Amino acid sequence: MKEIYYTYNNEAIGSCVFLSILKSVPSMDIARACLILPFLLDDSTVNYLLRNDIVEGGLQQLVSEQRKLFISFNKRYLALLPVSINSLMLLNKGELIEIGKEITYKSSEDVGNIALGNRFENIRMAIPKFMSLTASINTVTLYKLLKVQL
Repeated sequence: MKEIYYTYNNEAIGSCVFLSILKSVPSMDIARACLILPFLLDDSTVNYLLRNDIVEGGLQQLVSEQRKLFISFNKRYLALLPVSINSLMLLNKGELIEIGKEITYKSSEDVGNIALGNRFENIRMAIPKFMSLTASINTVTLYKLLKVQL
């Protein structure tokens, strides 16, 4: 990936995304967390989620109907895996999360009321739709559905 991609998608925005999501779920496994940034740091996917209602068929139907959004998902996953891990490690070092068998939110910090720019605001508004699309699907199935290859 190009250097501009890393500048645009870095640990700062990744950490904010993780904090926003972990505030709404009690815990999350690390493998599942690594799927978040490739999904939510993609402007096209976020814009689609903001403009459209969630389809009844859920993520599986979305992936099959909107192939262009997911054709490069594996490439994004591989490019953002270091950013995901670094973001989680920074949050862990800052004692905002705890990483054990699962990742748990342990901070009283609230990024919800801080103005962090238009891009993050769009991501924050897309998070509830992302969560509802992925909540009922186990992690292994998500990896298969999104065609992630390690």
